[in-house]
Amino acid sequence: MQERRFAGGETIFSEGDGSEEAFVISQGRVEVLKGQAENELRLAVLGPGDVFGEMGLLDERPRSATVRTLEPVVAKSVGREEFLGLLLHQPEQALGLLRALFERLRSANRLLAESAQGHDLAAAYTGTVPHVRIYPPPGVLDAAAATDGVAVSRFPYRVGRKPANRTEADLAFNDLSLADGAPYRISLNHFSLDLGPHGVVLRDRGSRLGARVNGERIGGGRGPDDIVLHGGDNEVLLSVELGPFAPAREPLALRIAVATA
Repeated sequence: MQERRFAGGETIFSEGDGSEEAFVISQGRVEVLKGQAENELRLAVLGPGDVFGEMGLLDERPRSATVRTLEPVVAKSVGREEFLGLLLHQPEQALGLLRALFERLRSANRLLAESAQGHDLAAAYTGTVPHVRIYPPPGVLDAAAATDGVAVSRFPYRVGRKPANRTEADLAFNDLSLADGAPYRISLNHFSLDLGPHGVVLRDRGSRLGARVNGERIGGGRGPDDIVLHGGDNEVLLSVELGPFAPAREPLALRIAVATA
């Protein structure tokens, strides 16, 4: 892989360009955009460890989106032959790339559905990237995280349970993994934070129990799959359902702070 450096505000490639290389971000953040000029739609904000540009290497078609840096970026570039070699001969890296592809497809399907419902997505997704911090309770991360919070550096930002074994590790795909013990309150892939038509959205990722967000039930087959977070502090409760004669477990409470400036 070759290291590449880009200035803040630089366009790495544009929609319609030829697809000759993919990138793995080492430092900095980029935004993935669809459309032209004033009609640009922000699809994602990616940070260290994320991959972009891989779809064009797989189908050999022109770039399907524009990628622009939000700040100075250092990334490693990989050509088509090297990229395909990773897929064929390094299964662990290939699994991570496939997870990224699946998440992109889910995001694209969601955007199409929201567009069909008449949402003005272009205005919503191209605004200032909000500042978001997650404050977990003591014990699920280190003490500093509970006090200072965990900065959300990309969107979507995925939260779930810390894997208990190798099999779970292969199935988990999270930016933030929280420790939990049986009976579990946190699903392996529980929820994500994303940029929605009206601000930061918490989306259920198919969790078994869902969550309560500011008192409202989300996901778990018992309510809507997403909710818009308001500015300031938001309360997220992750709980466990036990039988009528089993001892109850306290919900795991997270605080998510949202600021747009």
